[in-house]
Amino acid sequence: MNQPKLSVGIWCMGGVADRFMPQGYEEPVDIKERIKRVAKVPEVRAIEFFDDELMHIEAKELKCILDDHGLAVCSMNLNTHSFPKWQLGALTHYDEKRRREAIDAAKKLIDLTEIFECSTVGLWLGVDGFDYAFQADYERSWNLLSESVAEIAEYGNSVKIALEYKLKEPRQYLLLGNAFRAIYLIKKLGKPNVGVTVDFGHALMAKENPGEVVSVLAKEGVLYGVHFNDAYREWDDDLVAGSVNLYETLEFLYYVKKSNYQGYLSFDIFPYRMAPEKALELCVKNTLGLYALLDEIDEAALSKARESMDAGAVHEVVRKVFFK
Repeated sequence: MNQPKLSVGIWCMGGVADRFMPQGYEEPVDIKERIKRVAKVPEVRAIEFFDDELMHIEAKELKCILDDHGLAVCSMNLNTHSFPKWQLGALTHYDEKRRREAIDAAKKLIDLTEIFECSTVGLWLGVDGFDYAFQADYERSWNLLSESVAEIAEYGNSVKIALEYKLKEPRQYLLLGNAFRAIYLIKKLGKPNVGVTVDFGHALMAKENPGEVVSVLAKEGVLYGVHFNDAYREWDDDLVAGSVNLYETLEFLYYVKKSNYQGYLSFDIFPYRMAPEKALELCVKNTLGLYALLDEIDEAALSKARESMDAGAVHEVVRKVFFK
């Protein structure tokens, strides 16, 4: 079995907070300690981080710490959601000064990709949306989004620009709310280095089938990243991967493998009431366990069952990997 490459968002490894406990569920943990926690789970070989981490540590120092722990950087992400100045929008802010600040922040990340030997910059645009009817000029907002992403993509034309979509939060509606809106923007831009990061929980929340999304993104050649977790579908729960939706998770991994995706499966979890190291360890065990089950699926039988279009026949094939 060819095992998937595993990574984790460094934000998952300490100090996670929610609106009921905004100070976090433990004492503040700096990035050095969070990296040490990741290193305790040897199967995880890379991290992702948001650019605001570099407000507290120099880029070269961070790279040295990661090297010392044998960890790579698989994606560097733009944080526009933690700054009050962008509460009404970042890449789509109607104030040109605020929009320019967000674009420039993305360009600074692109400038750092060489230091971190990283080829992907992630854009999760959590503030680019709206909350109420009539609040936004939709045409203007989409035009600004297109112009901003195009400028970033042109500036970093040797870097992958990965758009991570999400239905809502922190805004009630996000412009890039599902996979097909992201594909629409990519087609509109026509930039060869713009693709998508699919988050398993975001797909569930958008009422998508995560496996179908992977299949379509791979077919379009725009599957740039995978965030892996689990959820109860109504919210971005960021639970331990493989802890809730076993069949959907198995199908998701089936299409990740079938698509010959070469990137990392990156755990994006929020272990509020669980030790982060334990949560990460469980993610790894569940993921590798489910990945191993893919080899037990009888492909010939599955193909024959699908040809009949009979859900019962298909279920009989797949259930055997869970129920011996």
